[in-house]
Order: sequence, then C-alpha cells, then structure tokens
Amino acid sequence: MKPVDRDLLILLHEDRYTEQQIQSAVRQISDMLSLIETMDYLCAVMEVVDCNRSRITSKRSVLEKAISRKTHKPFEFIVHRN
Repeated sequence: MKPVDRDLLILLHEDRYTEQQIQSAVRQISDMLSLIETMDYLCAVMEVVDCNRSRITSKRSVLEKAISRKTHKPFEFIVHRN
C-alpha cells in the first residue's frame, strides 16, 4: 500500500514533545486512517437511509453508489450505525 498524502491538524504543546515524537504520532494516525478508510470497513459501519422509498440498507452496491454520486439524491442519507 502506498503512503497517503493528507492534511492532519494535531494540536500539541510544542515544549512537551520532540519532533520525532510528533512525526511518530502523525505516522500512527495516518496508518490507522488507512486501515479504516476501505469500502469493506465503510460497509460494515455505514448504511443508506432512503426516505423516499422508506428503506434502510447496508448493501455494498447501494452504499458504493450513494458515496460515489456527485450530486446526492434528496432525502437520501448516509449514516453511521452508531
């Protein structure tokens, strides 16, 4: 897996951490995000709520279509199963 370039905002007290500790923390956070930013993980924790059809589904194909749309349908929501 190739490394991902991303912008992270981490608020730290500069005097408490060395540059190596900060870089290590950023690398660990980036690694964690790479693990959970997969379609398999999203399908396990997200679902599509379609109020127009009174339907809630977590099917992979429906979720992929809902996420990949450039313009979202009215009253269709992608929600976390929390």
